[in-house]
Amino acid sequence: MGLIHLKDIVTIINISVGFASALMALGGNILAACYLIITAFVFDHLDGLVAKATKMSNAFGKELDVIADHVTYSVCPGFIVYSFYRETGFIFAFFMGLTPIVFGCIRHARNQVYDISFPRFWLGTPRPVSAFYTVAVIGTQLNNVIPYYKYLAVPALIWIAYNNLSFRPFLAHHGRKFNKPLKFFMTCAVILLFISGVATGITSRPWLLDCLLFEMIVYTFVAPLIYDPWDLDRYKEYVEAKKAEIARDMKPIHMR
Repeated sequence: MGLIHLKDIVTIINISVGFASALMALGGNILAACYLIITAFVFDHLDGLVAKATKMSNAFGKELDVIADHVTYSVCPGFIVYSFYRETGFIFAFFMGLTPIVFGCIRHARNQVYDISFPRFWLGTPRPVSAFYTVAVIGTQLNNVIPYYKYLAVPALIWIAYNNLSFRPFLAHHGRKFNKPLKFFMTCAVILLFISGVATGITSRPWLLDCLLFEMIVYTFVAPLIYDPWDLDRYKEYVEAKKAEIARDMKPIHMR
């Protein structure tokens, strides 16, 4: 059999949609670029379902999926950020666009080398969440309401990128049984996204991105209030051990 299977084709579609998003951003259609990042997430989720349905999960597909996520959620949003700030001047726009790419690359390398993982959680902002935050901050209608919003958004975008490297625990679905409050919040989130998507389709205004921004904030700051008490057992010890491991590895090697 060949190297590429159906699940991998879906992953490649994820990359293709991300690339289309970057091209849209460079062409000045920033809202379309933001929507395409969300569309790419659909294919990102779909490749796992296809892998299970076809029973073709393998190490190659998993690695390809990781690379695809890095391109779609770290590299492509950089083009959206650059285009958002392009009218402020090339240098400022360049460094703003570079920010999510650099932090995304560092996160990718850090997690690959040091195996940053904790049961039932992602540590640091997950790549899709970081991308959703970015496109929501840029595409929200607050841009049309708040004076000088573009400049006020600068620290928010830097914070989003920087948190790729944090050890903040974010709720993951792998290996988790959701309690009733979490199930309720997830159901509400899906319903709100659907309603806002319909509203966007009817009005051509980015209600979907407004809703996405709200939900990312809730996911980051409210969801931790309803974690199960045992969810973060030994979390602090794990983080301290990983930081110590990284610190040891960063010590210079004295050559003789």
